[in-house]
Amino acid sequence: MANDNNINNEEFDEYYFKVWKSYEKVAMHFNDLIIRLRIQSIGGLAGLAAILGIFLHTQEGSNGSFNCGLAIVAIICLMLLWVAVWILDICYYNRLLEGSVNAILELEKKKADFLEKKEINLSSNIEGAFKQRFPHEPKGWSKRLFNGRNGFYMTVFIALFVILLVSSFMYCRSYQEKGICTEEKVKHSECIQR
Repeated sequence: MANDNNINNEEFDEYYFKVWKSYEKVAMHFNDLIIRLRIQSIGGLAGLAAILGIFLHTQEGSNGSFNCGLAIVAIICLMLLWVAVWILDICYYNRLLEGSVNAILELEKKKADFLEKKEINLSSNIEGAFKQRFPHEPKGWSKRLFNGRNGFYMTVFIALFVILLVSSFMYCRSYQEKGICTEEKVKHSECIQR
């Protein structure tokens, strides 16, 4: 059956599928970038943590414990790095993916009008992703906050936070022990002088 533009249904379906496939390639590209970012960042973080552990182990104090002050500073830096990766993922790469997914969804909804309008809107959807939320995205803060993406980042962040707390506890404890030892030495020396 021919239509106004002298294209039969088979040719239209083939053309439509090529456009849809090109949209899908863009979405898969952004998805691949996000996956690589997450995998490489978790690997990089683990590598930096291992290097930090080795460095701190070689810098042991006289009592054989880690330099907790340096560990605290390094862990805070790792936490800030992890937050920066989260911002890059959620606020940039994920928005690119959401824009391309929305373009695919719009293309699929408007298949009947596609031949008449020939509307290609991938770039405008990607640009719009930085200005608005799309209908297919979860509504409400709780659904946006508690999802798989944020769960991934929060799990690692919580682990770093626990390590920070342990390091801080060890740091405070080492200072308390040094203070006690100094007081005992002073008392002991006073006793000897008497």
